[in-house]
Amino acid sequence: MLRCVRVVSLLLAGLVASGPVAAADNGAPSDGAEALRLALAAGQTAASETALAADMASVFPQIHPILGDAGAANLARLKTREVDLAFVATDVLAEATVEDATLRDSLELVTRVAPQEIHVLARTDIGKVSDLSGRQVNFGPPGSASAVTAAALFKAHRVEVEALSFDATDAIERLKQGAISAVVVVGGKPAPVIGAISANSGIHLLPVSFSVPLETEYLPTRLGSADYPNLIPQGDEVATVATGLVLLAATSKDDSDSAGRVARFVDAVFPRFAELQAQGRHPKWREVNLAATLPGFKRNSAAASWLLAQQDAAKRPLTANADASQGPALPQSISMSEEQKEALFERFIEWQRGNER
Repeated sequence: MLRCVRVVSLLLAGLVASGPVAAADNGAPSDGAEALRLALAAGQTAASETALAADMASVFPQIHPILGDAGAANLARLKTREVDLAFVATDVLAEATVEDATLRDSLELVTRVAPQEIHVLARTDIGKVSDLSGRQVNFGPPGSASAVTAAALFKAHRVEVEALSFDATDAIERLKQGAISAVVVVGGKPAPVIGAISANSGIHLLPVSFSVPLETEYLPTRLGSADYPNLIPQGDEVATVATGLVLLAATSKDDSDSAGRVARFVDAVFPRFAELQAQGRHPKWREVNLAATLPGFKRNSAAASWLLAQQDAAKRPLTANADASQGPALPQSISMSEEQKEALFERFIEWQRGNER
C-alpha cells in the first residue's frame, strides 16, 4: 500500500507521465537540464516496474519515468527519441525477436531485473486454472507484458478463455463484483495492487503449475503468506511461475545525446545499487544480479565497463594500509557466475521433474 501511495505522489508531482518528455516534442531540448533528462518507459501505474523506476529516480533525479506496458509499446518507444531506456519482459522480448530478428542488433542490455511473478486471481468458487475454461479472464491491455504472458500461460495449460483487456486495478474491481472470473497480474511480489485486496473479498490466488511448454521463458517459483498475508494463510504457499524483466537501451537512434544520458545513468545508479536494496525500497531489488546476461543481446558499453572495473577491483590485492572496506567492491549480487546460476537452475528443473512423476 505504501508503494502505491509513493507512485501516486510521483504522478501528482509530474515525475511520471503517460506522454513523451518535452525534449521529444520538438526534437531539441529546451535548456541544459532538459538535455540531461533521461526518459525511462516503465509499466502501468500500479506495476512493480513503475515502482522500480521511482526508486531509481530517487538516486538519479534526472530520470523521467513514463508510464508504459513493459511490452510491445515499450519496445516501439526505444526506436524513437521519446525514451532512452525501457523495461521489457523477457517473454515479450523473445516473442518480438522471433518476428523481428533485427532486435538483437538494435537493442542492448543495461541490466537484468528480478523475476516477475505471475498472479492468477479468481473467485473462491474456482479452484484451479482449468476451471477457467470458457470463462472471462482479464489479460491486460493488448501487447502489454501481462497480456503476452497470460496468453502464453493459458496456451501452455491448454485452457481456452475469453481474454479481456482492462488494466489491473479496473479488472480486480470487476472480479470483486463477480463480473469476470479471473485476473492475471504479472509483477514482482509483493504487488501493491494485490496486497490492497481485502481478506474477505472472496478472491484467492490460483496455483500455476510449471510445465514443459513453459521451460524456455519461465521459472518455477512460489507466493507465500509473507508476500500476501491478506490472501495466503500463515505458513501456506501457492505455486506459480515467473518471467524475467530487463532494462534495455537502443544501440543507435536519431538522438546523439541518448547514449551519453544512458552512460550517466549507469555511472550514477550502479555505484549506489546498495541504496536500492535498502529497507523501504521495492523488495525485488534484493534479487537483482547486475552481472546477469541476456543471451543473444550484447551489454551496453557503459554497463560493461562498470562491471569490468568492479571485477578488476575485486581481484586487486589489498595493501598493508588498506582493508576490505576501502575502494570499490564487487557487489555481492554478482559473486556467482552466470554459468553457475544456469547449472543450478538445470539441477532444480531435474529435481522438479522427478517430484512430478
